[in-house]
Amino acid sequence: MTFELITSDRRLNEVLAEHESERFVAVDTEFRRRDTFYPQVALVQLCWRDVSYLLDPTELSDFSGLKVLLLNESIVKLLHSPSEDLEVFAHWLGILPTPLFDTQRVMGLLGYGFGVGYRPMVEQFVGVEISKEETTSDWLKRPLTDKQLNYAALDVSHLRKIGENLHDEADESGRLAWVYEDTANQKPGGRGVASKFKSAWKLSTSEQAILSALIAWREGEAQRLDRPRTWILPDKVMVALARRAPDHISQLKQIEGLQEAIIRKRGEKLISIILESLGGSTTEVIWPAPARGIERDWIATMTERVQALADVLGVAPQLLLSTRDFESLIQAKKQTIPLPKELSGWRYEIIVAELLESLNTATAPTS
Repeated sequence: MTFELITSDRRLNEVLAEHESERFVAVDTEFRRRDTFYPQVALVQLCWRDVSYLLDPTELSDFSGLKVLLLNESIVKLLHSPSEDLEVFAHWLGILPTPLFDTQRVMGLLGYGFGVGYRPMVEQFVGVEISKEETTSDWLKRPLTDKQLNYAALDVSHLRKIGENLHDEADESGRLAWVYEDTANQKPGGRGVASKFKSAWKLSTSEQAILSALIAWREGEAQRLDRPRTWILPDKVMVALARRAPDHISQLKQIEGLQEAIIRKRGEKLISIILESLGGSTTEVIWPAPARGIERDWIATMTERVQALADVLGVAPQLLLSTRDFESLIQAKKQTIPLPKELSGWRYEIIVAELLESLNTATAPTS
């Protein structure tokens, strides 16, 4: 395994020019996010063939060529479970790599397993065990150690070879379009902040409205100040505020976990958010309750059908439809609302349309 550390703009542009006709490039990032909202990029790894190139953003200043590479539609970017990498590129360079080929997702679509991590993937395909020793390194500290550099280089050298083989296999199986459709829909940060509040469905409609408003406000503050969300307001405090719905700043002292410093600094704003939420329309349920009764029976039936199709196709069933997707189908049927984007395209053709029809039949009035 060979690597080169790139610390000059001139050398970076030379390397990019040397590989501008390549079909694939493996991409990875190392970053730190301890006391900031946004990830702080510390290293970018690229691999076209046999050499891993490690780009040091703390030494470089001209990233125009890198942006051209990442947006070049003729070069496939191979990444593994890229949600966090997408956050890095979105904030740092203001772009998202395209076309994106997620090796973790394609493994599930080709029957190699669901949610397989990078190290297990390398061990499965290459028979090499990668050390976890540098996973928690301080990647912003300079100089980088030899162990860090070797670890970073291995991340993309194996990824390039495995990714290219998986790309060819997906093409031969007729599922390459599935992979590109799914990865094109991927967003930085995954499912979003609201998904962390798993018990929010237990709140009343008005309480959900307050929590939703608090989440939106905290997100904006965290981005503006570039500080972790919980530094602005802890999750448990937000739920408590939604439940108690205080209407005066004096009542904030009764909220467990809400520090005096936060009350002094943000108390009036919190009260205004709560009052505005209660003053608006509160008819929308943002976190619907889990399926019950007949709906649970529908989900059980749909799960069996998805599992059967997954067995036939040799696909991880979770990548066809998840429990959350089943609930989206039921909500779309009950409320006559559009399906989420991820349930259109190839999924709609092979399974979603059939399930919607079965729901129509199940909910149709008897004559």
